[in-house]
Amino acid sequence: MSNMDRSADRQRTHRKFFVDPRFAIGIGLVLVSVVGVTWLVRTADQTTDVYSASSTFSSGERIMAEDLDVVQVRIGSASEHYLEPDDLPAEGVLAVRPIGEGELIPRDSIGAATSDDEAQVVVTVAGPVPSSVTEASRVTLWASAAAQTGLAFEAPVVLVPEAQVVTVLEAKGIVAAGSEVQLELRVPRDSVAAVLEATANGAKLAIVPDDQPVG
Repeated sequence: MSNMDRSADRQRTHRKFFVDPRFAIGIGLVLVSVVGVTWLVRTADQTTDVYSASSTFSSGERIMAEDLDVVQVRIGSASEHYLEPDDLPAEGVLAVRPIGEGELIPRDSIGAATSDDEAQVVVTVAGPVPSSVTEASRVTLWASAAAQTGLAFEAPVVLVPEAQVVTVLEAKGIVAAGSEVQLELRVPRDSVAAVLEATANGAKLAIVPDDQPVG
């Protein structure tokens, strides 16, 4: 074979090596693997600052920044479900369920803090309450005044149009044996007198849920 023929064979071999699709696919798989491993390592090293409870909080308790600890955790995209330092308002938040000491603060366990224009009252309402009513639910409180004869009730009227459930209390004694439920409600302060008057006069109270829990 002449030198010219051998040179031509080497050129053809060289060209086939670079244009072989299998070679290009192999290079692509290696690059994808390297990028994937690099991403996994970086993700594993990333931490997020979130709040944890420095003590136990009861339902309805106001939580301020000084009541919380900032901890660094590796929870990836799950961090969006927990309270981060930049998300805590200056007036704090309200626990809508008990939160244990050391627990990360889930966003669905808190609600807007109580303002000075609101107060909390405990009422006994006709039960059972709708299953959608939970802590932090918005409800309308209705009242049916006792009739003059004492044998019936007047037509129901709205007593508090915007109330919020703080706690569904465990029924005890006579209430537990009947069809009534005790609720702790947050109501506008100027509605407290009307609620207490209705309770004292034996009015029959009931609630109607307005929306989903605010937590």
